[in-house]
Amino acid sequence: MSGGRWFRVRVIGGSARSLQLQCPRGLRIRPTADIIRETLFNSLGPQVHGAVFCDLYAGCGSVGIEGASRGASSVVFIERTRLGAETIEANAAHCGVSEICSVIRGDVLSRYANAAQRFGPFDIVFADPPYGMEELAEITRRLLAGEGLAECATVVLQYPGRQELPGVPEPDRVKQFGETELAFFYLEPPGEE
Repeated sequence: MSGGRWFRVRVIGGSARSLQLQCPRGLRIRPTADIIRETLFNSLGPQVHGAVFCDLYAGCGSVGIEGASRGASSVVFIERTRLGAETIEANAAHCGVSEICSVIRGDVLSRYANAAQRFGPFDIVFADPPYGMEELAEITRRLLAGEGLAECATVVLQYPGRQELPGVPEPDRVKQFGETELAFFYLEPPGEE
């Protein structure tokens, strides 16, 4: 990552492979590290191709743009900050994926239901909130109840490891990166367990 006003992040795979994304410093935006994004997309594998992808707490959009680059049919980003939303739009244009990307500016808890109604159901949802674990627990409970999701959706959370999410079941799979965890939840069609 370079110094100055921007983090430099690259797209790892797909049609925009090796292109650089800009991520502004100083607005509590933490771009997901390359190794974590690579592990995420290797774990999702071919499920990404043709998926309707949602990137919550999107920051500079590195995860959703990676999904678009790897063949998602559409990507919805929800980002609270104006600079973050503008950066996502610029990064999507730079990577040639603007036509399949929609950026919603606002709070995830208040904007998710509308986004799901307009653009869902989502096949894959990724959430990496910069806020407290209480907010992550709330949106996760809503997602695991099936809100705005396709029948066999995957929900992936990135958060500081070794923390409990009140009212959230254990994930189906966990990948550990030092103090950071990726937690995977696989939703089953109704009637299957």
